[in-house]
Amino acid sequence: MERLERTATDGGCKGCSETVRRSPQEIEDWMTRRMSGPEWPSVPDDEYERRLDRCRSCPELAYGTTCKICGCFVQVRAKLPDARCPYPYEPRW
Repeated sequence: MERLERTATDGGCKGCSETVRRSPQEIEDWMTRRMSGPEWPSVPDDEYERRLDRCRSCPELAYGTTCKICGCFVQVRAKLPDARCPYPYEPRW
């Protein structure tokens, strides 16, 4: 899982084909390998958990990892300081 990328969809969400489904542990492992160090600023752990809690309760979350609105892995998006929730008209965080 060196690259986290989206592919064509099956009509569900923007990124829910078989090739992009990853377990939460696979995503965490990738983040540990790729998103560490000073070149990857991130939100504080408490803010990260707050964001993930909101994502987990969102009806647009698929497979426990993927936002059906934008196709991102929520664990990655929630870690980025400048990221915003893509929920239309009513962002969750």
